[in-house]
Amino acid sequence: MSDRRNVRALATGLVLALVLGAPSLAEAQAADGYTNMTRLGGRTTRFTAPVTNVGALNRAFSRPQIQNDVQRVLDEAGIGSLRAEVLRKITAGEVTQVTVPVGSTLEWMALRRGGRPTILRQRRWAGRQPYRAYQFQIDDGTALYTFSIPEVCGNLSLVSRGVSPSAEAARRADEARKAEEARRAEEARRAEEARKAEEARKAEEARKAEEARKAEEARKAEAARQAEAARKAEEARKAEEARKAEEARIAQELADDKIRPFFGVFVGKQQRQYDATDPADVGTNSNPVLAFGDPLIGARVGVSFRMSPNFRFNPSIGFAYNLDESERSSVMADAEVQYTFPIRAYLGTGLTYWDFTHSEIATLGWLGTGGFPLWRSETKRHNLDLHFEWRQFFDRMSDPDVNYQFWGGMRYMFK
Repeated sequence: MSDRRNVRALATGLVLALVLGAPSLAEAQAADGYTNMTRLGGRTTRFTAPVTNVGALNRAFSRPQIQNDVQRVLDEAGIGSLRAEVLRKITAGEVTQVTVPVGSTLEWMALRRGGRPTILRQRRWAGRQPYRAYQFQIDDGTALYTFSIPEVCGNLSLVSRGVSPSAEAARRADEARKAEEARRAEEARRAEEARKAEEARKAEEARKAEEARKAEEARKAEAARQAEAARKAEEARKAEEARKAEEARIAQELADDKIRPFFGVFVGKQQRQYDATDPADVGTNSNPVLAFGDPLIGARVGVSFRMSPNFRFNPSIGFAYNLDESERSSVMADAEVQYTFPIRAYLGTGLTYWDFTHSEIATLGWLGTGGFPLWRSETKRHNLDLHFEWRQFFDRMSDPDVNYQFWGGMRYMFK
């Protein structure tokens, strides 16, 4: 009775396995998440009939129904966009025949369950021996897909999904580009740092040069100031020496020139009017008015006393010979103060007494003199001047135009 029950249970399990479309008759879940498969193929679970060569593979996957089933399983796997390229690779025969060793894993395998296409994920081949399959790859620019199709069942399978070589190349190129950009940026940074360091060095050199220039200018300015101060001090010293020398010269000149005798010879005239009762010559007196104008030649001698560098006191006496009436010749005495200008010309003023020989007409008068040098000795001890004198007599001041005397001539001064 128990033997019959065991046989019935085994038969039931086989039927359920066929009905449910398991890819193998024996599967076990491994610790790494992959389910072991020990058998392939099955009349109700296989994707196509066995494809023992590339031609059979081409024909099987050229059928519209199979192509629709491929679309369904790819959509279920989330890579429906690869349908055209998958079918092109298969139908064009761009596949490689490979032997799948025991222990190989699959990301998923297509099969049928109840006649509908589906996929089983994470399967490992754990059969007794390897199986033969067709293999091809698709690079969509993002990932590299490796597909296989077992000859025995045509179950389209995804062996692996790896990094796309083009994407990897792009990634590496991008990394290389970024590395190059980073290198260039680093070089630029270093160059900029070097440039800034060079600019800072040049700026520091320029600053030091400017400081040195200013220091040199300050030194030169100080040297110029000191030189100017020395020059001014030297000029002041020389000016002081010159002043002292001039003072000494003047003092010596004053000492040497303190007393100088002189004489002069002159030619001129006198105009006089004398009458006690009719000084203005209005004609009230019966007697004629005593008035005369006479040409004169004369001489004067005296001594010049120096009072200061520009002032001298020149007392003198003189004689005027009357060329018309010799008995009217006169003797006079003068007291003159003379001022000498830097150009050696001079003016003088003082008092005169005219004349000692005729007491009845003797009078005081104002004396005005002037002259300029004609000649001076090399030793400056003698000089000859062109000299002029005017005398305005104080008597008859009501008639000044007829009571005066003037002459001019040469005056010679001795040392």
